[in-house]
Amino acid sequence: MSKACASIALVFVITVLSTAQIPTAKQLDIAPEQVQRVEILYFPEHVLVRAALTPERLEQLYEFKVEIRDVAASQQWNRLVTHLRQTRLTPTERSYDHRTAVLLFGKDGRRIASVYFGQFGKGGTMNGESGTIDGQMYGWAKDLLKGIAE
Repeated sequence: MSKACASIALVFVITVLSTAQIPTAKQLDIAPEQVQRVEILYFPEHVLVRAALTPERLEQLYEFKVEIRDVAASQQWNRLVTHLRQTRLTPTERSYDHRTAVLLFGKDGRRIASVYFGQFGKGGTMNGESGTIDGQMYGWAKDLLKGIAE
C-alpha cells in the first residue's frame, strides 16, 4: 500500500512540476520610430538610502538627468534602436532599489515606455512590471552619464 501511495505521489509531483509555468521574457514592445525624446535619470549607486528607491521616488530624487530631445537625429539613434529590440524582462516577485531610468517619449510628448534599473543594472521595472532585465540598455545609459554623473 505504501509503494502505491508513493507512486501516486510521485506521478502527482511530476505532473505539477511539468505544468508549472516558467516566466517568459517580455520584450520592450516599442517601435523605434515612435520615440522622439529620451530622458535618462540617475541616482548614484554608491549613495546609501534608508529605503530602496521605487520608480516614483527615483523620478523625484534623481541627481542627474540627460535628455536627448530629438533622438532620431542624434548620434545615439542606431544604438538606441538596437537596445530597444534587445531589451527583455523576465518577471519576478522581487523588488529593486532603482537607480537609473530610461524614459521614452513619443512625438506628442507622452511617455510611451519606461525602464528603471536597480543597482548595477541586472533587474528593475519595465513598464510597471518588475523582473530581471536583459539587454544592453543599462550599459548604454551609463555610457551617456560618463563624465557627468561619476
